[in-house]
Amino acid sequence: MDLKTIERLIDEAIEKEDYEKVLRLLDERERILKSANLTREELMEILKKDEERMKRIKERKEELIGAIRRSRNYEKSLRAYKESVGEQEKRSWGKG
Repeated sequence: MDLKTIERLIDEAIEKEDYEKVLRLLDERERILKSANLTREELMEILKKDEERMKRIKERKEELIGAIRRSRNYEKSLRAYKESVGEQEKRSWGKG
């Protein structure tokens, strides 16, 4: 695989949230970079793309953390509602 192909595949894997594949591709890219004779400008372009990728990953991470927090809050609310309904049922049984 050449460097351009790996860069494209890294972006695709990030979009699909396949981070295991991203890690494998980064390892492959590292191997290629060690043997490549790239200019400073080319290396800086790769670094710039990596910074953009990290920004996208961090944004997605924050979205997921927010979803987890909302889910936990919903779970707590449902549990409290269930307990409240259970207490009301206990009281209504005692009145009959």
